[in-house]
Amino acid sequence: MDTPAAARLEPAFDAGPLLAEALALAAADWVAHFNAGYHDGGWHGAALRALGGDASRLHSGLAHGAGFVDTRLMDACPAIAASLARIEAPKRAVRLLRLAPGSAIREHTDDDLRFEQGHARLHVPLATGDDVEFYVDGARVVMHPGECWYLDLSRPHRVSNRGARDRIHLVIDCEVNAWLAGQVSRAAFEPRRAGGVSGQQAFAGFRQCVHDGTALRDRLLAEAEPDAFMRLCVELGAARGFAFGVEDVRAAMMEGRRAWLSQWVL
Repeated sequence: MDTPAAARLEPAFDAGPLLAEALALAAADWVAHFNAGYHDGGWHGAALRALGGDASRLHSGLAHGAGFVDTRLMDACPAIAASLARIEAPKRAVRLLRLAPGSAIREHTDDDLRFEQGHARLHVPLATGDDVEFYVDGARVVMHPGECWYLDLSRPHRVSNRGARDRIHLVIDCEVNAWLAGQVSRAAFEPRRAGGVSGQQAFAGFRQCVHDGTALRDRLLAEAEPDAFMRLCVELGAARGFAFGVEDVRAAMMEGRRAWLSQWVL
């Protein structure tokens, strides 16, 4: 089965009660995401179902075939528990994932999340908005609260929260069965426009300015250190009215590298 990068599935949920339960969890129930190299410190989660029922375990544990148990936090979230019954596929890890305002999840791939190998991850946004930018394989995926999305996260993906409030998703790791395969095969990804100019669009505009201006291009070429180069791009872009972040620059650089490899190596 040739799976899409993103697809909105049929189940839809009333996000309000689910978000209320997430917001009612104690601060101590939210733990920093273990993939520290993939985020800037503003990514936290609360495990509702995990290996051994450990509420502090955010790792999906996809290498394990069994041992997934609801944690004590699931008992505190009856509306979420009832909603999960509508996902008619065997469930492994279930987590609430929160991305703080101004924070980003850097571009990466989850190579163990391959549909053809029997693993799938579903996202149900509970708190989100136009200022949240989620990209999969270079395309922005605009998700509304209460929708259920399959995302192929074995492809390059990243998230930026450019808004003023937490972005919170209910994230469900499933085993692929006939129900889920049918859901994904019937779904289609219809790109949506979000309000405002995205960071990716703003960076594209800045790149055109660089292309057109010798002095600006020379200033950037003089900076050889990658992190400093990306920060300089953001600084120079902001001075010219282009609002984008370091992760927009990093993603463009990584896409350029992939294109080079595809042309000269593959």
